[in-house]
Amino acid sequence: MSKKNLVTFVDQIGRVIVGEVVADTKESVKLKNPAIIHIGQNPQTGQIQVQTIPYFFREFVSADSQKEGTTWKFLKSSIVEGDVNLDERLVTQYERLFTAPLAAAVPGAGKSQGAAEVVKLFDDEDDKK
Repeated sequence: MSKKNLVTFVDQIGRVIVGEVVADTKESVKLKNPAIIHIGQNPQTGQIQVQTIPYFFREFVSADSQKEGTTWKFLKSSIVEGDVNLDERLVTQYERLFTAPLAAAVPGAGKSQGAAEVVKLFDDEDDKK
């Protein structure tokens, strides 16, 4: 099990958040690299699957900040803290999310299967012409 001080809570809109505590006060908790625990159904098998999704993707911060990660302050008045011991598999999945190289952090990315599909996040002006 990891030595990181991980905390789990539910935010004001019902998302389960896990992250490394870097500061904890009476009013707030500050997390480094928070992630959303997403539970869904596998469409092929019908089984429940658990995914950890970054609260904020590393690709959206400057190259200098990508290794440092992001830090977020959550107000305790807006969350419900859990008192749980996370399963080692979930902790490992969380740690891989933030320690893997950027291409490896996204499932299927970095695999050589011919030309990679380009996912555009923003419309380019050149594309509209």
